[in-house]
Amino acid sequence: MASVYFRIKDGGTWRYRAIGRGRPPKGAKFHVRYTDVRKKQTWSQPYDTVEEAQQAAANIGTILNAQARGLTVAEAANAANVNRKTVKTAVEEFLNFNRGLRPKSVQAYTTGLTEFLKYLPHSVRFIDEAATTKVLDGYKQSLEDEDYAPKTIHNRLLIVCFLLKHFAKETGVTYPTKLVKMPRLQKVTAKPYSSEELKKLFGEMEAEEYIRYLFFVHSGCREQEVQYAEWDDIDFDEGTYTVRPKKDVGFVPKSFEERAVPLTSELLDMLRARKKSATSRWLFTNENGDPEGHFLRKFKVVAKRAGLNCGQCETEIAEGKYHERGKVKVSCADRPVCEKHYLHRLRKTAATRWLRSGINLLDIQNWLGHKSLETTQIYLGYSKTSSNRAKVDAAGKF
Repeated sequence: MASVYFRIKDGGTWRYRAIGRGRPPKGAKFHVRYTDVRKKQTWSQPYDTVEEAQQAAANIGTILNAQARGLTVAEAANAANVNRKTVKTAVEEFLNFNRGLRPKSVQAYTTGLTEFLKYLPHSVRFIDEAATTKVLDGYKQSLEDEDYAPKTIHNRLLIVCFLLKHFAKETGVTYPTKLVKMPRLQKVTAKPYSSEELKKLFGEMEAEEYIRYLFFVHSGCREQEVQYAEWDDIDFDEGTYTVRPKKDVGFVPKSFEERAVPLTSELLDMLRARKKSATSRWLFTNENGDPEGHFLRKFKVVAKRAGLNCGQCETEIAEGKYHERGKVKVSCADRPVCEKHYLHRLRKTAATRWLRSGINLLDIQNWLGHKSLETTQIYLGYSKTSSNRAKVDAAGKF
């Protein structure tokens, strides 16, 4: 609701007073006070007469409604647009609908759709106008012009297509992915580490590095699943680690499913000894006592130390401080930046070694937290963790 005020000098200080509270002095300027689309109290420009200010106040509601929809007043007043949903409104509703997704997914949706809104031509105001090949091709080209990687472009386009599909009733488009040619992604299969490579890697590790990366290769867990592992998740009697949500740090397991992962006897013995001197809820912490967040960077350092870098990788890294900071091209021949070494290889290694040790494929699927297997694998049944103990221990030896 908008209200009209006039300004008056009171004891050397200019103050605003609502119309009806005192007589406006001769030559006073009038202002409208209202709540804008950001929910903030705002003052209008000054008006010469109270009638002009009152007329502006009467129009504020119409203007704010148009702004909230991302339209001009004329567009909002057009009868043909009454039941049309603007892209801005559609994005807000879509993000609100998906607010319960994993935090990383919510962030990806928010970032991608915010970028899409910035890209949209001024002429595209409604969601049905955005569901065209011309708009999606143009957005794709803008991402390519920004030198985004094909995978990033693919993911950003997919998010927009999710938005358009969500509003299929308004757009009339059921399969928006057919409107644009998605970038072709090269599928790279992670290669498990051999026993020889594992011996070199772990042979170069210090005690703290050893237990951290042994947890990766013996549990097959993802990076965040290790990062947010806490002592309450370890069942020493059953010999398992349960991957579960940690709402206070925004961690949600993939697919929102808890699962129990068996740990080797070697790893359990090391964890028992470690727990005796533990001062944090987390298994692995950084210098500040917070969950470790640099497993990958530190793993690449170990790989370089072990002499396992290929020597062919080249990339750019940021170096220097403050105004002197800039990107420098480096090679994995002398820096720990080899692309051959990444944490998913440890996960792949765990799965491969389990399989070669004769562990049931459906058990492996369950431990890794995957949704499905090939059709021929759906007939396999689960086994109790205790019956796999010897196999799990065998898989952990190298």
